[in-house]
Amino acid sequence: MVEYIEKEFKSILNVFKYIDSWYWCKYTINTYNGCQFGCIYCDSRSAKYRMPTDFENTIIVKKNIKEMLDKRLTRARKLLPDVVATGSNDPYQPAEAKYKNTRQCLEVFSKHKYPVSVGTKSKLVLRDLDILEKIGKDSWCSICVTITTNDQEISKFLEPRVPTPKERFDVIRTIKDQTNYIQAGVSFIPIVPYLCDSDEHLEAMAKKIKETGADFILFGSGVTMRDLQAKWFLKHLNERYPELIEKYEELYDFKYNPESYEGKYTPKTSYHKKINKKMLNLCEKYELPYRVKRFIPQDFRRMNYSIAEKLLNEAYRQQMLGKAWSKKYWAGMNIQNLKESIVAIAKRNELQEIRNVNDEIEEFIRENLDVDEDQTGLLRFL
Repeated sequence: MVEYIEKEFKSILNVFKYIDSWYWCKYTINTYNGCQFGCIYCDSRSAKYRMPTDFENTIIVKKNIKEMLDKRLTRARKLLPDVVATGSNDPYQPAEAKYKNTRQCLEVFSKHKYPVSVGTKSKLVLRDLDILEKIGKDSWCSICVTITTNDQEISKFLEPRVPTPKERFDVIRTIKDQTNYIQAGVSFIPIVPYLCDSDEHLEAMAKKIKETGADFILFGSGVTMRDLQAKWFLKHLNERYPELIEKYEELYDFKYNPESYEGKYTPKTSYHKKINKKMLNLCEKYELPYRVKRFIPQDFRRMNYSIAEKLLNEAYRQQMLGKAWSKKYWAGMNIQNLKESIVAIAKRNELQEIRNVNDEIEEFIRENLDVDEDQTGLLRFL
């Protein structure tokens, strides 16, 4: 029996120092603490989040969430409209049908013209296509539906309370059929080792995602394994697929102990490279973008975000291929956080004063600057 506990919180919006470069979010918000879907691989079971191991049975409902959020954005002096992601706990879990916390937050974000990134496994997101479409038209909106497998039996094991894979594929189809301003795609995360990573499974997923009309596929090789979360996952794996424990011991470098976990957080690098290469090839074969087109604000940040997007996308590809990537990544992050237009900095010939910008990256920046624009006088330096 699921218990709902209504609770007041002092803070409502999380602000990142550096954006999440997969979902392009600067802010996150959790409309609920705990998640009824109960996916056995969920990282939220880790000790650092201070949640009960069976957090699918106790859901904390945040009280007065709409009023708190509206007050936070209305009074904010330093916050600029930027992408808000709907947090680590599914915003459209069954509690949302009753409490409508997520819907209320979307109304506030629409009012203040904040772009939104939604991640979910629920069909309930379709209820809010009206307001999500408005947010997409006024600023930017992305919906990412998590689908880890097209095999119903495996899905029931990994995600016991989640809509079927078919129902989630249909969510993408519906969004693409009924909206014009929403990016919709699939989060193929995690790609669970030995259950969802065969060549046949990977190709079937890519083909199915393409058939939905999805705008993108985000993929992540391997399950993360950490303390309480690892124990929970391995417990269920040992009960259902005991023959896989030995393979996980080798992949994560540990000896199985039901009482503790002493292995690595992610699989061996060689495993990541192998799966990433396969996925990149499938994305090319099925013409599936593996990055989300980002929100570009129409103020002094416009060119900064555009340049940062290109650098971060290139850094991501280099990382997936096992090549050097960190220089471009951190240059992109630092350009992202500039307090003035990068065009003004280029005009002063001070690009290399931006941390991590070297000769090669300066050349890349200058090649990608849009010098023909003259919005508000900030993008003009010729």
